[in-house]
Amino acid sequence: MRKLAKWIDDHSLLLAFVFLFLLCLICQIISGTDQYNQNQSMQGLHTVSRMQYLATGNFLDGMFSNWQAAVLQLGTLIVFAVFLKTRGAAHSLRPGGQRKSKTEGKKHRGKKQRSWLYRNSLSLAFALLFGAFFGLHLVTASSANNEQRALMHQPPIGLGAFAVSSTFWFETTQTWEAEFMAIGLYIFLSIYLRQEGSPESKPVDAGDNDTGETNK
Repeated sequence: MRKLAKWIDDHSLLLAFVFLFLLCLICQIISGTDQYNQNQSMQGLHTVSRMQYLATGNFLDGMFSNWQAAVLQLGTLIVFAVFLKTRGAAHSLRPGGQRKSKTEGKKHRGKKQRSWLYRNSLSLAFALLFGAFFGLHLVTASSANNEQRALMHQPPIGLGAFAVSSTFWFETTQTWEAEFMAIGLYIFLSIYLRQEGSPESKPVDAGDNDTGETNK
């Protein structure tokens, strides 16, 4: 029990977000099924079970649309933070300086230099995740759109045509807009506001012009 309690404590932040993710996903399935069935009933069509709803374009598009935007947001922050700075922000390199590794300048006997792949593995992972989620978002959004067109007795639109349609990009850029706004607000507000005890905030007694690397 002690080992389990220690493991939970060591991973409590990750576990909290996994719990919130699953909770929101369950709520999305429940509310999404109800809304989907209401629309189906209004048009005299058959309703679906919660398990059947998981295979609809309505559910899958809603899920992957948000996932690709969230991954794009964090991936962009990770890459931009390598080159760009904001004086006073909690999550930024210090203007006029470079981030120094704790092992910089030290000799490591018997150790090879980290490969380029490893040194950029975090941003590459987010790039791959974004590519996968964006592709799934495109496919499922196209499916959901064609489901709606079928209800209106209109012919389906091919994936390529849908990929360049205003409908697809209108919905996609809305999610990007919200994610970039959230990151921008965090960067700006972290200059002037504090959260005691959080590593994502500057120390309470830090000045507004103090720029801190929160994850150093």
